[in-house]
Amino acid sequence: MNVFEKTERFILKHKMLSKGDRVIVGVSGGADSVCLLLLLWELKEKYSLSITAVHVNHCIRGAEADTDELFVKELCEKLSIEYKSFRFDVTAFSRKNGMTVEEAGRTLRYKAFEEVSQGGKIAVAHTLNDNCETMLMRFFRGTGVKGLCGIPPVRNNIIRPILCLTREETEGVCLKNGCGYRTDSTNLSDDYTRNKIRLRLIPFLESNFNVSIAETMARTSELMRSDEDFLSLAAQQAYKNCEISKGVLDVNKLNRLHPALQKRVIRLGFVEYSADLHDISEKNVSAVLSLLSGGSGKTAQLVHSLRAVREYDTIRLYKEEKAEFVCQNIFPESKTYLESENTYIILTSQTIENYIFKTAFDADRLKFPLTLRTKEPGDKIYLNGIKGHKSLKKLFADMKIPATKRVSLPLLASGNDVLWVYSLKTNDKYKANEETKNTVYLYITEE
Repeated sequence: MNVFEKTERFILKHKMLSKGDRVIVGVSGGADSVCLLLLLWELKEKYSLSITAVHVNHCIRGAEADTDELFVKELCEKLSIEYKSFRFDVTAFSRKNGMTVEEAGRTLRYKAFEEVSQGGKIAVAHTLNDNCETMLMRFFRGTGVKGLCGIPPVRNNIIRPILCLTREETEGVCLKNGCGYRTDSTNLSDDYTRNKIRLRLIPFLESNFNVSIAETMARTSELMRSDEDFLSLAAQQAYKNCEISKGVLDVNKLNRLHPALQKRVIRLGFVEYSADLHDISEKNVSAVLSLLSGGSGKTAQLVHSLRAVREYDTIRLYKEEKAEFVCQNIFPESKTYLESENTYIILTSQTIENYIFKTAFDADRLKFPLTLRTKEPGDKIYLNGIKGHKSLKKLFADMKIPATKRVSLPLLASGNDVLWVYSLKTNDKYKANEETKNTVYLYITEE
């Protein structure tokens, strides 16, 4: 089987192309990307492909990079392929955004590809060797099954048609077609980890252990992808079973899961908050799992503003909000919006139909204006049921109010006395009775 047949079979296996596809090809000028362009050019007529080559100049290597750009342009003219080029100051972008130069280059390259593709396919030139290097890098840094899946042949609209080829094969295609290729001088330096693996480690492994190490790692990554697909599906089903509401997980159900699924369920919980899973470390996941054996109120501070808290028989993942409750003065015949509850409270001397009645106070015993605020240290409320005062701290604990909710739960006070705690209790000392002459009513409405 020749290289062309091998590539087409790989494309068909992973359903990368359909007839009439618009394909953007990232072409740096190196052997891999030139080979990719040539092979897709060979398939152009058979699949009725619309091909556009995109070259990105990172403005790092000066005249050498400019020569690469010219080489790609001339190659596209020779093949009658549409060509577009971009220039980015990658170094400046990396400094501004706190990225490595490699990360910045990749971000800007894919930005250019997406801009040109407009939803079409984006073909990039990763090979068996790239996959081997990626797997080894992840292994040395520490990774799980997903990391050892290597580089995926297809991800969304990004396709990698020559992931089945070795670098030796891509160079052979270029030489056979007589078009040559460019060599990036930075790839010859072992200053970077990937280059050290490429230039020193892999040749050592090939010479001393396995001459076909890239092919072996490719087979391993395929097995890993199969396992990852199964585990990912199992984790999604387990998450649905454990989820009570957004970010709230059932501790008892979590405890019944295998540890491998527990970790995956926690990671899926982070996704609810649009967390980049690259930022979620094993340490973060372990911190959340430690709450399974902790008491209610125990918390874990995670990456960025993400937090986790044990709340009785649940674990809740949430984003810590910095917004503070605004204390307000409340007068009779007023309507006040409670942002934390997304409702309004109405204080009036009139009865109102169609609103939710909460309580009625003896107006003559109140000190106006009343204060709408949150709990303060030492707050108590008088309850007839216990014939005395009860601290709000104990009230919240007895009623199993989550710790994160306690700090934002609104209450109404007259002077230093708590009159009413939102959706919980009313101070019985201030309730209207048969002797009350002037009554003020408290209602809740969503409009």
